[in-house]
Amino acid sequence: MPSSPGALKLVPVVLAAALLAPWSARAATVTVTATSSLTFSPQTVTIQPGDTVLWTNGGGTHNVRADDNSFSSGEPSSDAWTFSHTFNTPGTYGYYCTLHGAQGNLGMAGRVIVQGQGGGEEQRGTIRFSLAAYSVSEGAGTATINVQRVDGDDGAVTVLYSAVGGTATSGQDFTPKSGTLSWPDGDDDPKSFTFTILNDTAAEPNETVLLNLTNPTGGAILDDARRTATLTIQDNDGGSPGGPLTAPSNLQATAGSTSEILLAWNDTSNSETGFRVERRTVGGAFQEIAAVGPNVTSYIATGLDPATFYLFRVRAAGAGTANSGYSNEAGTATLSEIAQCVAGPTALCVNNNRFKVEVDFSTGSGASPAMAQPVPTAPDSGLFYFFSAANLEMLIKVLNACVDPYNHYWVFYAATTNVEFAVVVTDTQTGRTRGYFNPLNRTAPPIQDVTAFATCP
Repeated sequence: MPSSPGALKLVPVVLAAALLAPWSARAATVTVTATSSLTFSPQTVTIQPGDTVLWTNGGGTHNVRADDNSFSSGEPSSDAWTFSHTFNTPGTYGYYCTLHGAQGNLGMAGRVIVQGQGGGEEQRGTIRFSLAAYSVSEGAGTATINVQRVDGDDGAVTVLYSAVGGTATSGQDFTPKSGTLSWPDGDDDPKSFTFTILNDTAAEPNETVLLNLTNPTGGAILDDARRTATLTIQDNDGGSPGGPLTAPSNLQATAGSTSEILLAWNDTSNSETGFRVERRTVGGAFQEIAAVGPNVTSYIATGLDPATFYLFRVRAAGAGTANSGYSNEAGTATLSEIAQCVAGPTALCVNNNRFKVEVDFSTGSGASPAMAQPVPTAPDSGLFYFFSAANLEMLIKVLNACVDPYNHYWVFYAATTNVEFAVVVTDTQTGRTRGYFNPLNRTAPPIQDVTAFATCP
């Protein structure tokens, strides 16, 4: 029996629907919630090309912005907003809330992994310095620093670099340098940058230049252990070796990660066989943790606890059992794991619970260290007592100065005590810390740190 004209018209429609069905079924939408606990849930999603991520505000004032600025929901809002973005290109895309996070998976941040057609995850790579410590002679003229891309070469990526003064003086010992290193898709060859070393005729200690990597793009990440490095400029005007051992000078301590602190010092001897590094915590005794070779002027202390204040000192070692005097003592706090501030018997939360304050103290003479007890008093400030609730020792506050020309969070405190103590202030949204130390038997001076945290807003 012949088909009716109406039946004939249905054939192409049914055929088209059948052809389109696999494509429409393959596209999916994944929902991510911006939560009141300052997280994205789930923090990492894995999707296929053509899939869409839908962000919803589950409580609080939030937004979404890509690390590479390829997508944004606009300014932070407390409304019940939604925002969606369709990902068509394989790769790893980082994003963050501009109010509570930062580029590089800091604070309130997340990742979207768009798998390739074969179903395997794209590997954008990790960027790092090839070494944690470099050295160059003062007479070399230039220093060349190598930067690696490891664990992946998918997609084009970039990173910013800089060489700035440590103990070396910019314009006198070296010419500062900054710029961008780029890798095209499929390239994992090391890249390098070069800057000028300035020679003089003055006998002086070895000096250091601080090297930094920041702002990776294209889905690449930084290696926390080697996102910073130190270059030592070896003096060439010191004359013949063999003089007396003298104490290293200008020891500096810089937080490198949640478990590492970077040390740098000046070599003031020309006859040392090496250097000995010692460490202690509040109330503890110095213990030797490392010995490094001659002319080495930096060391990375590892295996440390997060958000903990450590003190260091260094001395030069000579032939036999000969040692120099000690350098100055230098201390800082390791970075913190990112976690919401929870007030407790030893933790004070201030400034909308963004900052956590803890204080360790010791009376010396073999006394064990203890934690000071907080007394919350106002949203941005609080008090601490060491021995008795009837005897307050410290007032501390963290202020929001995130306006021009300041653009920092400030830390102020005053303490009426002469015991040894260390204050650790943690930005719980970024993991950054600021440490302050008062030695035993010194009347604690007031602190007004207006550059404490450059983590606005």
